[in-house]
Amino acid sequence: MSDSLHFGLFFVGIFLLTGALVVGVGAFEYEVASLGTTDAIPEDTESLVSYGDLSERDRGTVDRAIAGERLVFRDPTDLPGPKKTKGKLAVQRDGETYLVTRRIFFNWRTDFGLAAIGMTLGGIVATSEAIRRHHFPHRSVVWTAR
Repeated sequence: MSDSLHFGLFFVGIFLLTGALVVGVGAFEYEVASLGTTDAIPEDTESLVSYGDLSERDRGTVDRAIAGERLVFRDPTDLPGPKKTKGKLAVQRDGETYLVTRRIFFNWRTDFGLAAIGMTLGGIVATSEAIRRHHFPHRSVVWTAR
């Protein structure tokens, strides 16, 4: 195989790896879940808010989380609380303080997540095979061994 084909295979591998990063952004989602009640507000809590100060939509989200439901959103503006960011939110309701966690995670079960994983694996294989063929042509691989 010529050097230009090795370079082409290497380029395809790098292209797949870069594409996996871009596609993988679409697989990020936000989770909202309750951590239960607390007597003292932890130091790493992002916001403390009264239940009455939340919007109607945020109240519904907090109610569902407190009831034990795990909520997943694609848009960070759907997160409850004044700051639409990840982190803990303390909500004071009926004399109790509830902790609600808002975190971001990579959901590999979505189309974007599966595509990113597939592109990453393909990119690693293409790049490593291009390097092997160019620098170590005398070494065979398992699937070509006789």
